[in-house]
Amino acid sequence: YCDFSGYSDMAIGIALLLGFHFNKNFDSPYKSATITEFWRRWHISLSSWLKDYLYISLGGNRKGHLRTYLNLIVTMLLGGLWHGAAWRFVLWGGWHSASLAVHKWFMAHVPGFKAQGADMPRWRRIIGIVVTFHVVCFGWIMFRASDLQTARNMLSQIFTDFKPELIPQVVSGYAAVMGLMAVGYLLHLMPVRSELWAQRTVTESPLPVKVVTIAVLVWAVMLIKSAEIQPFPILIAETPKSAPVRDSKQLYPSFKLPVNSRLTNAYIRSLGGESSGNICYLWIIICY
Repeated sequence: YCDFSGYSDMAIGIALLLGFHFNKNFDSPYKSATITEFWRRWHISLSSWLKDYLYISLGGNRKGHLRTYLNLIVTMLLGGLWHGAAWRFVLWGGWHSASLAVHKWFMAHVPGFKAQGADMPRWRRIIGIVVTFHVVCFGWIMFRASDLQTARNMLSQIFTDFKPELIPQVVSGYAAVMGLMAVGYLLHLMPVRSELWAQRTVTESPLPVKVVTIAVLVWAVMLIKSAEIQPFPILIAETPKSAPVRDSKQLYPSFKLPVNSRLTNAYIRSLGGESSGNICYLWIIICY
């Protein structure tokens, strides 16, 4: 989710710099209290396309309950196949179609079941968020596994060989990782007004404050990045560490932006020619 939503936000932000306005593609999906609400918040461009061009075209909910459930199943199965021609994607689509159909049935026959958490009492919404999170994560096992055998092994381990007594050892052994995950969950679950306040604070701050903020954020990302970082496609060329680097075009020959500024090149030369790509890339980002 962080990867997918992150680069969607990057695309939206870069497009905005160029004058194009793209719709939001993720809206804090793990705040969802129902599976229906999840698909209104997750990968909105895809879910909207599936609804408009498959579900509604098949008849939507206009031809009775049975036909509605069938349309949901067909739509999500095709949505699974859209991700790849593999049985694990079909199973993932089938799991979500069944979940959506069950939730729609409950909304039609059981009073109190709503389409989204905003219409629920607080206690029921909290329970719904927890249940929906586990329903979605169960589907991710099938989606993310390399093959069906791997998915079966994972499910077998969960349901037949789960050892809760090992949880304290895992938490203590990965305390820093668990702490970062906890921070991530808290940030994700913050109310919308907090996010809007943060946006307003950043946009209204003076330019030097923005520059320092961006620099600190980029530097923090570099500190916690993995050892084998995957570069963006435009940075496909690498300079051998043993080769002296004299200017930015030599360091990043495939970089499409005009980074050959005197300031950038002076900084690279100040490092004696043996430049760290990460530091130079950070400097280029700060300059722009």
